[in-house]
Amino acid sequence: MQGMSPVTQGIVSALANQPKLLMKMRILSFGKNYDVMDPNQRVLCQVGLDAKQNITGQVVASAVSQLAGDYIGRWAGRSLAYTYLVRDPNGTVAIAINKGTGGNKAQFQIVDSASGASFGVIDLKRSLIGGLKANWVGPDGQTWLHTKGNIIRRKYAILGPDGRELGRVRHKILAIRDVWQLEFESGANHLFSAIFATILDFEKKM
Repeated sequence: MQGMSPVTQGIVSALANQPKLLMKMRILSFGKNYDVMDPNQRVLCQVGLDAKQNITGQVVASAVSQLAGDYIGRWAGRSLAYTYLVRDPNGTVAIAINKGTGGNKAQFQIVDSASGASFGVIDLKRSLIGGLKANWVGPDGQTWLHTKGNIIRRKYAILGPDGRELGRVRHKILAIRDVWQLEFESGANHLFSAIFATILDFEKKM
C-alpha cells in the first residue's frame, strides 16, 4: 500500500498468506501488549500500549470510581487519549494508533510512524450495556473493515466493504495459555485485520 515504510512492509510480508494468527497477551507486563504469532508460535509483530499510559488510565479510573462509582470510573479511564504502537519482532515501531478523547465513542487514527501516511480511522462505539461496534474507514472515506458478532466474547467476524467475511476471531481452548486466534479468508489484509482485532480486544476490557 502507498505510504508504507520498509518496516511496515516487512510486517505485511511476514503476516501474508498465514491461514491464521495466534494472539497472545503478555501477562507479565505493566502495559497492554500482544504478541502476534504464526501457528508455530513465531512472533511476527507486536501491538501494545506502554506501561506509563496504561498505569495512568488505571489510576484515573480508580480515583474517579471511588468518588462516582465503577461505571463512571471506567468511563473516565477510557476517555483519555493514548497511543498504541505496532512493532516488528525487533521492537522497531512501524505504526502508531492514536486514540482521541472519548469514552463511549472514540476514534483511532492509524498512521505509519516513519512515512506519516494515514491508513484511515477506526470508529468505535460502546453501548450502555458494554457491547462494542467498530468500523475502519480508509482515507478515501470508504469502509474497509467492520464487525459482526459478539466482540466481548471473542466470537465475531471481520467483514470487508462488500459484507464478505475476511476473518474470524475465536477464543478456543488452546495449548498456549491466554491465546486467542484470528482466522483468515482470501483477500484479507492480515496486518489491518490483526490491528483491528487487537484494538477491539484491548478496548473491551476497559
